[in-house]
Amino acid sequence: PDQTICRVDEVMLKGRHNLANVLAAACLAGVAGANVGGMRSVATSFVGVEHRLEIVRVRDGVTWINDSIATAPERTIAALLAFREPIVLLAGGRDKNLPWAECAGIMHQRARQIVLFGEAAPLIADALAQNRPATGTSATITRCAGLDEAVAIAASVSQTGDVILLAPGGTSFDAYPDFAARGRHYRALVEALP
Repeated sequence: PDQTICRVDEVMLKGRHNLANVLAAACLAGVAGANVGGMRSVATSFVGVEHRLEIVRVRDGVTWINDSIATAPERTIAALLAFREPIVLLAGGRDKNLPWAECAGIMHQRARQIVLFGEAAPLIADALAQNRPATGTSATITRCAGLDEAVAIAASVSQTGDVILLAPGGTSFDAYPDFAARGRHYRALVEALP
């Protein structure tokens, strides 16, 4: 029989992709014998794990998010669609030879500012130029060398109510041994902001 676990707005994880994950987990938990109360408790309290839409800090009304695990354009799309707030997107790293056109279009729709860094910055900039919307507004794009500079730029352009989102779309291998190292560096940079 159908049972209500909780309302969508009670799920702590952001994004439709995470709602699908919660539903899948609830189905498996139900088959394994878990009760609805236990499922509700988890769904309404679990805030996720590091480097996956992780809230790093709220500073001056700006929420800094670490989604360093977003190492493909599709994952960047999921991260962008997880928020309603205006977004300053930090994207780059090393490209995995995946298509960027769809992601670039959604970047223009969802981000008001895009800060590109790393080896993939020129490639992403080209995709953004080729997929600029015909009408309406598009994102402001800035290119820089690395994550340190990207965080500094994001801090300087942020406005109250913004989400600053590290969802690179590329791997970390141009500058870091793995996505976790990149995420830890991002977290340290954000936490060090005055």
